[in-house]
Amino acid sequence: MSGWLRKVEAVRRMGWGWGLWRAGYELRRRTGWLKRQFPTPVWSEVSLHSLLRDGVPPEPEAYRAYREQSSGTFLFGLGKLPSREVLERIAGASGVRRAVQVADDFCTGKFLYFSRHVFDLGTPVDWRRNPFLNRRLASDAHWCDWTAFSPEQGDIKDVWEPSRFSCAFWLVRAYAMTGDEKYPQAFWRLFESWCEQNSPNRGPNWRCGQETAFRIMAWCFALWGFWKSPVTTPQRVAAMVAALAVSAARIEPNIDYAVSQKNNHAISEALGLFTVGALFPELRDATRWQRSGRRILEREVLRQTYADGSYVQQSMNYHRVMLHDCLWAWRLAELNGMPLSSDVRARVAAAAEFLFEMLDESSGSVPNYGANDGALVLPLSSGGYRDYRDTIGAAMFIATGKRVLPAGPWDEAILWLCGAGAVENTPAVRHPAARRFDVGGYYTLRTGRTWAMIRCHRYLDRPGHVDMLHLDLWHDGVNVLRDCGTYRYYAPREPGMEKYFKDIAAHNTVQVGEGGPLELVSRFIWLPWPGARCTRHSADSFVGEHDAYARPPWNVMHRRSVDASDPRKWIVTDDLIGGGEQSLILRWHLVDGPHELESTGHRVILRAACGRVRIAIEGPSGTALRVKRGVERDGEIAGWASEYYGERAPAPVLEATCRAVLPTRFVTTIELPDAGEAPA
Repeated sequence: MSGWLRKVEAVRRMGWGWGLWRAGYELRRRTGWLKRQFPTPVWSEVSLHSLLRDGVPPEPEAYRAYREQSSGTFLFGLGKLPSREVLERIAGASGVRRAVQVADDFCTGKFLYFSRHVFDLGTPVDWRRNPFLNRRLASDAHWCDWTAFSPEQGDIKDVWEPSRFSCAFWLVRAYAMTGDEKYPQAFWRLFESWCEQNSPNRGPNWRCGQETAFRIMAWCFALWGFWKSPVTTPQRVAAMVAALAVSAARIEPNIDYAVSQKNNHAISEALGLFTVGALFPELRDATRWQRSGRRILEREVLRQTYADGSYVQQSMNYHRVMLHDCLWAWRLAELNGMPLSSDVRARVAAAAEFLFEMLDESSGSVPNYGANDGALVLPLSSGGYRDYRDTIGAAMFIATGKRVLPAGPWDEAILWLCGAGAVENTPAVRHPAARRFDVGGYYTLRTGRTWAMIRCHRYLDRPGHVDMLHLDLWHDGVNVLRDCGTYRYYAPREPGMEKYFKDIAAHNTVQVGEGGPLELVSRFIWLPWPGARCTRHSADSFVGEHDAYARPPWNVMHRRSVDASDPRKWIVTDDLIGGGEQSLILRWHLVDGPHELESTGHRVILRAACGRVRIAIEGPSGTALRVKRGVERDGEIAGWASEYYGERAPAPVLEATCRAVLPTRFVTTIELPDAGEAPA
């Protein structure tokens, strides 16, 4: 497909109105008209008086007293934190230790990146540093002049991450757990140094409205959490509210761009406007921000969250981002006497139910499926990044009024969002079941200690990864057959690795020919959009097919059947329906661990934490089995996985390769360990 045809097809898929709007936006950017909408004063020129409604006292002492009586209601009262006793009981000793450890790091300039890496940014913190490259983005250019994708600056997310101010949640939690004044002291130092290095609308940390919205949420959490600390002076309160107003003013004129992205940016930015408008009604523009933010948020939730609860971005982590945004919005709207519409609440409830059904009960994790950018908007418990129980538990409680998970440290999120009374009742424990989500194309099978998620989706919105009929298999909390994750959105020094994680080779499915069936025509748009259909689904069986290869030069239909009628022996049959001779590769990405390919060459024994897993593959004549791990040579990339953004590690992939005349099939038999078998 030629360059022009690709552009036309991309616009057709995204919508002609979308294409016209984006063309107009680019014209505004290039002519400088967009930039003129965002002035660049220094902070000393930002007057709180000019931001407040008439009659509201602008002097810091008087304004702080005024705020004490404000009608804007947060998740908890000003300085009214959960008691230390309740936090210790819920979080447990290990949860308290983890919160204090992370908060202590922030106090000394050591920042947690993507819930995984820790980097020392110095004292005062250098907010422009990319620690992965040990490079600083020094320019004070207007944010309109910054590009998100420059080989010289590297991945812009590596610079943005600390400026989300996730540190605020950890510092407030540690303060509530210990009462130590070093935590509010650290927060205000960080806030003030950030402002010193990031004048309004200048530099990379203002470029993204969603990043600005996440910062708004964190700053509000800190303002309420540290309100009663003696270091929360009237002058600091005034500076904070002015910064929040400037942040809302950064989002508002450009929010249509976020809407045009057709993803969670629009929900987050609308939430930023709604948050400032609802919590600070004394601001001159508060009513407009609150109303427009709410209107856009509700519209986008209904557009982006499908009727079955699945999410437009086909990603478990982005599903969590959306839920964090929605839970925050739900509670603020409810507490301020303007509840979200019943349609929106019902859709959020469906989204909560969807994520609950994707839960692995033993580990608390979900499939590492779809784009995973390391985002954790609300770090309100000390569980690991891959533990989704705090989000699922809070979402189900807010949506249904019931705690559906057993009591555990993940309940800390419910405590912060809903108060101490919410964690007092005995949980009404539920268990995920075999479910089908036909709109989004997700199907789960569950047979005792083993369960699977299968993707079989006809795209309503742009694809994220090339993963038709991907199967994730879990046994006793071990992700035996896994998704490889994402690694990075932008890796200019490793372009092959960047593409590998998105494409078909990083998923558990069959490749026909030399590569995937889709073409990446821009950084986030694949073409064409394939279709699929599920023809049978039950607790222990599935049949579905996709048509991504059902066009020249392949003309092949792929049908996958899964039989789990014997819980210890799962059988996956892949039929390749078509004519002629084709090169085929069936891949199974395995949990990392000791493994051996038997001398017969048709079975692999995997020694996993759950015991020995035996995987045998029967294929067409001449089928060869190989296990690859950490291969990166001569243009070949194979056997890599990424659990956390910015990190990749070797992980085995079992490949069955052949050249065969179609129609043909592969049959994979997965023998799982007995209940009494000791871990390998």
